[in-house]
Amino acid sequence: MNVELIKTFRVEAAHRNTSSRGVAARLHGHTFRIDIVAEGAVDPAMGWLIDYGDIKSLFCPVMDQLDHHYLNEIPGMGDGSLEAIAAWIEARFRPTLPCLKTVRVSVAGENAFRPVVLDASPEEELPRRVRFSFEAAQQLPHLPETHPCRRLHGHSYRVEVAASDLDRLTPTLREIYRALDHLYLNEIEGLEDATSERLCEWIWERLARVVDDVQCIVVQETETARCIYHGR
Repeated sequence: MNVELIKTFRVEAAHRNTSSRGVAARLHGHTFRIDIVAEGAVDPAMGWLIDYGDIKSLFCPVMDQLDHHYLNEIPGMGDGSLEAIAAWIEARFRPTLPCLKTVRVSVAGENAFRPVVLDASPEEELPRRVRFSFEAAQQLPHLPETHPCRRLHGHSYRVEVAASDLDRLTPTLREIYRALDHLYLNEIEGLEDATSERLCEWIWERLARVVDDVQCIVVQETETARCIYHGR
């Protein structure tokens, strides 16, 4: 019995695609999705190809080199493109995982301004709101040197904004997206320390200039880390 197994990891990192002439050539960041694809015959005694936990343990040393780092500074990373990242991972991971079939690297964000309306979420006490994403790099220089967020890294940010008239938000949200997407946030005035909390306040202040009934801002850095701001 032959099977294909996929173990997925997420890495928060900064990069630039030096072979691109578009926005990808700028310093920015993403939440990268990394799929480790294994293939082979199932062990008849164990009933599996390999333990998912073993894949995780084997991948940890590779992940430590990528997560919360600037990928272009890693030796052998090439032009920093998704294909180059996948090739770099495969070259270092294949010797430890003989059943490795391939490595796929993608971006968790949308790489475009695509606002989506979300229904109210009573369990989170959040009203109806509009969501969009942007890709950016950042670091928090005020943190101790041992903290991973002090290093240059990146996220596929998700932003949610609530107001009574969501349609009125779109033009300003598009401007905010353009001001943040595929950029290094620390170079933007007011975001020298771009925590989720400060991003919430930064977005709120710009929306409040044109919309007088902003109800809340949500900034999500990762699937397990988000900040909700209801204003002052």
